[in-house]
Amino acid sequence: MAKFVTRDNKSIRIKVDPKDEKLMELLRDAIPRLSYDEILDGGLEKRLKDAAADIGSIKVSTDGDIKDILLSKAIFDAISKPMGM
Repeated sequence: MAKFVTRDNKSIRIKVDPKDEKLMELLRDAIPRLSYDEILDGGLEKRLKDAAADIGSIKVSTDGDIKDILLSKAIFDAISKPMGM
């Protein structure tokens, strides 16, 4: 598993077989240029089509998602509410 950050600041982990330095260099170059949605739509596979690699799985790290949820809840709670609520 290798950890990368996409263009839209999502942390992802990618399982790649075989793990070699040339492939890791390609991933380090390609992933920061793609958004998470583009990766899910096959953008990463298109960029790596020439490389002889098998991408096992792509998984989003939950750290950023939890922070976003907590921030949204804090903002919602901070909004003034009508009297009696």
